[in-house]
Order: sequence, then C-alpha cells, then structure tokens
Amino acid sequence: MKKDMPPMTDTGETASESPASPESQDSENTDDALESLEVALGRRFTRRQLLLDALTHRSYVYENAAPDVVSNERLEFLGDAALSIVASELLYRRFPKANEGELTDLRASLVRASTLATFARELPLGPYLRLGRGEEVTGGRDRELLIARAMEALIGAIYLDGGLRATRAFLEPRLVAELARIKTKRQLKDDKSLLQEVAQAQLNITPTYRLVSQEGPSHSRVFTVEVLLGERVAGRGEGTNKRQAEQAAAHMALADEGWQIEE
Repeated sequence: MKKDMPPMTDTGETASESPASPESQDSENTDDALESLEVALGRRFTRRQLLLDALTHRSYVYENAAPDVVSNERLEFLGDAALSIVASELLYRRFPKANEGELTDLRASLVRASTLATFARELPLGPYLRLGRGEEVTGGRDRELLIARAMEALIGAIYLDGGLRATRAFLEPRLVAELARIKTKRQLKDDKSLLQEVAQAQLNITPTYRLVSQEGPSHSRVFTVEVLLGERVAGRGEGTNKRQAEQAAAHMALADEGWQIEE
C-alpha cells in the first residue's frame, strides 16, 4: 500500500524538503518579536511598521541600508513632545495648588533620561531593539541614553498609531508610579543641586564637571561628562546636551557614593 506523500512544490521537491528562505525566516522572527512586545505593552498596533521604526537605532540603519529601514530619531522627537504633554496634564490635575516652578521641577523628574530608561527596562525594551554590531557589542541594549531615546520613540509611535488617548493610557500608570517614587526631598530636587548640597555638607567639597567628549552629527549629538569630587571622578553621564549629561553624571554619583540624605 503506497504511503501518502507530502504535497509537491513547483520544482518537484516535497514541501517538507523545501526550507523557508532566510528572508522569510527573518520576517517571521521579526513578527514574533513584535507580537511579544505588543503583549508587554498591552496594546496591538494598527500600523506595526511604526513599532518597528521605534525600535530601530541609527547604527542599524547604517549597516542595513534600505528604503524601508529608518531610524527612530523622528519618532523620538515626537515622543518627547507627547510625553511632555501627558506629564504636564497629569501634574496639573494632581497638584492644583502647585505653582509653575514646582510643576516644572516635578515634570523634569518625570521626563528625564534616567526615568525613561527605568520605564524601558521595566518593559523590557532593550531585547527588542534593532542595533548595529558596534552598539550590540558595547552594551547598547542597556545603555541609559540609548534606551531612554528608544522609549521616547516608542511613545511617539503609540501617539501616531492611537492618538493622545492611547498615549495617556500607556504613560499615566507609569508616571503615577514614578511620582510615588519621587515624593522624598532627595528625589524632588534635581540631581546636580542635591549632589552639591550633600557634597558641601558632608565633604566640604563643591562638585565640578568636565566635558569628556561630544560625538555624533549636530542634530543628534551625545555629550559625555564626568563629575569630580576634588580629584576623584564620582560619576559619568551622557546626554543630548551638556546640562543633561551633567545631571546624569550627578545621578550616578548620588547612586554610587552612599550618601546620608535627609528626608
């Protein structure tokens, strides 16, 4: 009795003997990854290409040039604005007696790179990023500024795909949780001010900052700054401008030095 055979392809091979092409395998892997991320995000994208674009770092674009491969920088720009709107509205509603300066300080704590990086790690976002080989081997998937920017790009993608309502639904639970973490005196002050206060009080030293490097094109520059306590480097940070890099360096110094900070 003749056994049933698998269906034949046009070339005469059995379907089971004809492996999927590398291109189709890559496409399937990408779709699986995006679907997994959508589960983590709690939303399904109508335009999934937006999500893919949000995950694409410029280093990947340089190594995989194609018309449909674009970096997440434009989405990052949009996400920064959408984040600011949602955070400002939330603070305006929650703190009706706060003045403009107080609201501005609170918003700065909510939208700074270290906060966005925390959101990215909690998802987690890093494993889904499309990076070039150089960024991959140097730990780009967990580099604070890179994943913070990717988080902004993701916010921009959500805004374009679902509007402000979807963006608010995604961000507000995270922002509310962050507000609960920044109610102490230590967290309500910006990191440079706090570091100066504790360093002067406990060490009688005023922190100083030095620019280590500035890299990248003018529209997407990365500054690296070190903060010194006397002759010793206490922290190092990156940012899209020197002020942001100094705040990041101060943030690291506060985390690493074991300061006794009054509540």
